[in-house]
Amino acid sequence: MKALFAAAVSLLSLTAAAPAQEAYTFKYPSWMWEEGGVGPWNKDRVAAFEAANPNIKVEATLIPNTSYEQTITTQIAGGDVPDFMPAYTNMIAPMVDAGVLAPLDDCIAGSSFKDRILPSVSFAVIDGKTYGLPVTMSPQSLIYNKKLLDEAGVGIPTTVEEFVAAAKAVKEKTGQWGYVFPNDSNTLFTYIVSMQWIIGMGSDWSKPDGTITANDPRNVEAVTLIKSFLDDQISPKGLDANSVRTMFAEGKAAFMVDGPWVINQVANTNPDLLPEVGFEVMPTPTHAAVTGGAFYVVPEASPHKEDACKLLEVILDPTAQQHYLEDLLQIPGTKVEPSAEFLKTHAWVGKMAEIAAKYPGGIGYAPPGYAIQAPEFRQIAADNLARIYAGEVSVQQGLDDAQKALEDWSKSL
Repeated sequence: MKALFAAAVSLLSLTAAAPAQEAYTFKYPSWMWEEGGVGPWNKDRVAAFEAANPNIKVEATLIPNTSYEQTITTQIAGGDVPDFMPAYTNMIAPMVDAGVLAPLDDCIAGSSFKDRILPSVSFAVIDGKTYGLPVTMSPQSLIYNKKLLDEAGVGIPTTVEEFVAAAKAVKEKTGQWGYVFPNDSNTLFTYIVSMQWIIGMGSDWSKPDGTITANDPRNVEAVTLIKSFLDDQISPKGLDANSVRTMFAEGKAAFMVDGPWVINQVANTNPDLLPEVGFEVMPTPTHAAVTGGAFYVVPEASPHKEDACKLLEVILDPTAQQHYLEDLLQIPGTKVEPSAEFLKTHAWVGKMAEIAAKYPGGIGYAPPGYAIQAPEFRQIAADNLARIYAGEVSVQQGLDDAQKALEDWSKSL
């Protein structure tokens, strides 16, 4: 089997001497096809793959990041199965549990990248089998616009109190938003924002043994903080993730908590702002940087698994991965050393790597003890957060309601 996959992933096997392959369409959905610099990078990888495999036409289907998980899950359940796709970290355990994903161990064993894969691949190892390879494992931490901070006469915050004061000062003195974050009806992003502050306070929505901790006093403190930004009009209401990222890239906000892809968006859409943008440790007690990332996966029902292995070789090529780091400003899925020249002009990437090493938190956006049932858990949490942010209930009441709902739901599992 290893020899078979070694042949499948070796670019040498793609010579004219190989048997002619019948032409077909290779289905590859993603949320990244039109995403800043990531889109062109992925399209270049597809072009290289198609050039090496002239009988394969990649069908690159764009699915918005805000609906990706639900759309993919629905399509696969309906029999529309991709040949290859990225999956958010939180999607791995439920999809493996449902028998949707194929193990990639034989593909990895015969690959050229097997010794370069990031240790975070362990998140996709279930019952001794590897079901995904990292796309990126970049941390979500504090991103700031130093120009607005200087105009407001404040520095980079190191505590929650300093963060609140700085965000208020920016709004009052510059008229721009102090802090932007997604707070529309999207369940995943609503939950992620809560994680950023709840984990930062030293808590979580649950414990590894399954104990529900929705109304822990530290959760109340964190959600009260989030709500205060909306109530005090320091943050805009009702915007989705793409909108707030664009707002920051346009220089209309001082802070956001997100991944380095935002800085890449700045580099591509507003390069004059790039020298003013930095990436810092979270100003919370734990400094935890929520780490979601994504994995490349191959559905079990795909008839083209060997070609998926060939595509992985193209994507995880060392030169391509170096470009992923230095052009897209994100940590790629394999080990890459940034050049000294690159670090001279992108010192913040060193800070990102430091944060990723020291303060990883909330990997996979999964509630501890509920990785498989994460979507249902997050929905209950997000529904109650929406009631809180809308002012329908107090923070304490909303989280008490979430506590009871989650406990009742967990008893039914």
